[in-house]
Amino acid sequence: MKPTLLRDHETTDVSGWLMSEKLDGWRMLWTGSEFVSRSGKAFDVPAAWLVGMPDFPLDGELFAGRGKFNQIQGMIRDGWEGLSFHAFDVPSDLPFAARVDVLQSLSLPAHCELVKHETIASTSTMKAAAWRMILSHGGEGVVVRNPASPYKSGRDQNVLRDVPRDPVQNRLAA
Repeated sequence: MKPTLLRDHETTDVSGWLMSEKLDGWRMLWTGSEFVSRSGKAFDVPAAWLVGMPDFPLDGELFAGRGKFNQIQGMIRDGWEGLSFHAFDVPSDLPFAARVDVLQSLSLPAHCELVKHETIASTSTMKAAAWRMILSHGGEGVVVRNPASPYKSGRDQNVLRDVPRDPVQNRLAA
């Protein structure tokens, strides 16, 4: 299983699309039986991480918290304490909006969180929400997804990121 990869948002009108925070972590896929990196390498996770996981794939991010990307490798080495898997998609042929419904119906173990998606009224609304909710609190940016799009491996024009070029300067201006 290969993940969907993000393209940069430039001029696409994303009205009606779904937005979530772009987490600054390590991409991680749950295959239904193991956690793997986006290149397909299996993670050696604690046995407790397997308990309660669904028997179908999830796409997500291994996350340590905002501003803690550089600490992830050490946290893995130290027993995975403080790490969590943030699921944002269910790889399938369903449209993304239906996949979000599947995600929200899941009861996942304590080390897993569901990424919240919200509908965007307009591109300018998306940019304003990104500043208010994410960038002003130390986040990296947003991911926007076309609610009608199927899951697709590789780069996809239906999955876009909006990340400021200079997050530090942009946070100061907010």
